[in-house]
Amino acid sequence: NNSQKKKIAAAADMPYGVDTNWYMDTGATNHITEELEKLTMHENYRGHDQVYTAANGAGMDISDVGQSFIKTPHKTLEL
Repeated sequence: NNSQKKKIAAAADMPYGVDTNWYMDTGATNHITEELEKLTMHENYRGHDQVYTAANGAGMDISDVGQSFIKTPHKTLEL
């Protein structure tokens, strides 16, 4: 049943400071950033979904959704 599928996002915590690089996972259904300036386009999220951490399952509100386009030598990737 598609209505019962869970969306899962994974993140890594960097113990040595903030890493501002993008790390793409072609198998990911969602990509997450806390920096709106990294998004090409964004808009306020009006839903009630949350992002849950893997460490303790705590929920975090989603404030915006959007897209980012990353140019590579071969093609432009859309996130």
